Amino acid sequence: MKKLFCLLAVSCSVILFSQKSYSKISNSKISQERVQISEQFIKEYFTKCENKDFSKFNNFILDKRLERKLNENYEKNCEESLQNNGKITIKKFNSAYLQDFTKDRDPIEYIVFDADFEKSKDLKFVSVWIYRDQNVISGIWISKEKP
Repeated sequence: MKKLFCLLAVSCSVILFSQKSYSKISNSKISQERVQISEQFIKEYFTKCENKDFSKFNNFILDKRLERKLNENYEKNCEESLQNNGKITIKKFNSAYLQDFTKDRDPIEYIVFDADFEKSKDLKFVSVWIYRDQNVISGIWISKEKP
């Protein structure tokens, strides 16, 4: 009985005190500017991939880590994405989330869009990570599920 009680106590404390990674941002508090910048970036990113244009993104402020990754692997990532997913079409804005552990420091939002993937029926979403401060783009994520 003691073992069962200890197991229950540990399980409850883990569930109660564990953190979620993301909080959904209510529709009334979503920044339309960040949504628009995110959508434009995604569309330009995939258009450049399709056209094999591996030039810099001049119309956006990119996080230095993302910029370095694009300089090093952009061509390879584009080829893999086109081979695995085919043409990617952004349909519409879906939702936005705030990364919980960045709330108090430098908040990052995940702007999620519904997307069609020519070669993959499992994938459904394309997300852009964007800092609230100065709308700096930090990354792109293709996924089956929302955060």
